Amino acid sequence: MTGISVGKLWQYPVKSMQGEEVDQILLGAGGVAGDRAYGFVDVETGRLASAKRPRRFGPLLDCRARFLAAPVIDGASPPVEVTFPDGATVRTGDDDGAELTRRVADLLGREVRLVSTAPEGVALDELIPQLEGLGENALEAMATEPADSDGDRFMAIPVAMAAPGTMLDLAAMHVLATSTLRRLADAHPDGSWDPRRMRPNILIDDSAEPGDEDDWLGCDLHIGEQVVVHIVGPTPRCVMTTLPQPGLLKDSGILKTVAAVNMKEMGALGQFPCAGSYAEVVTPGVVRRGDAIRFERVAPRKGALAAMVEMMTAALAAD
Repeated sequence: MTGISVGKLWQYPVKSMQGEEVDQILLGAGGVAGDRAYGFVDVETGRLASAKRPRRFGPLLDCRARFLAAPVIDGASPPVEVTFPDGATVRTGDDDGAELTRRVADLLGREVRLVSTAPEGVALDELIPQLEGLGENALEAMATEPADSDGDRFMAIPVAMAAPGTMLDLAAMHVLATSTLRRLADAHPDGSWDPRRMRPNILIDDSAEPGDEDDWLGCDLHIGEQVVVHIVGPTPRCVMTTLPQPGLLKDSGILKTVAAVNMKEMGALGQFPCAGSYAEVVTPGVVRRGDAIRFERVAPRKGALAAMVEMMTAALAAD
């Protein structure tokens, strides 16, 4: 393929907060340096705070986080600056994040603690979407606790099952193509298909040569002169794609459209609405905006997606 390049890049210093668009990212074996370097644990429940439980933690998406220094591989996370919805900014520093923690607790109305390493065995709550194609039996099987007072059901997702030692949801990194957004926009033209809704690390600009991300499964992506990442499998989408955030209104039609256009089989877990792809790093290095991308069909890394699904299935059953 020719004419395909890196369109935009993001890193996300604090889990479930707005990320920062950058000109380059550094990839290590575990993914993007500094990605989800910080997070908050809900003191009452022990869960990692995630906007995937929107009534409780959705306000995190209204906050913007940026690093005050460039993150590095295998080094301490640099300090961050967080801008709150009221415009106030707070930096981590000599107070070990005490002021940031206080402000986040006030925002959420819940006691939280700041962490830079995921506690062992920590999980997050994900709202189970009520979508056509997800049968009642599948929903009941995924639910890990009774419905709350609003009638919402949740599944507890162990954090970073395919990216150990991180606070990522599942895999090391997430890529998304502009052609995917255009295809979804054709199905829901009134929606705002800003890539920020999908929270990718790399937005692949394939406007000069539109393709289909389904064809990327099992491919290596050679990015620039050095970096290689391997496409592992489709990225299941959740309620976060629909939530309001700076510059974007709430739109339940986003997830409904993904479900209508792009349902994918995820092994024993059943079908999920998917957009974008999970990837793992083969050859680390720096990815820059505008870098050329070349696709190479290779033998899929044995059992990568199957192992991921099996781990999730086993973890949900054991919770």
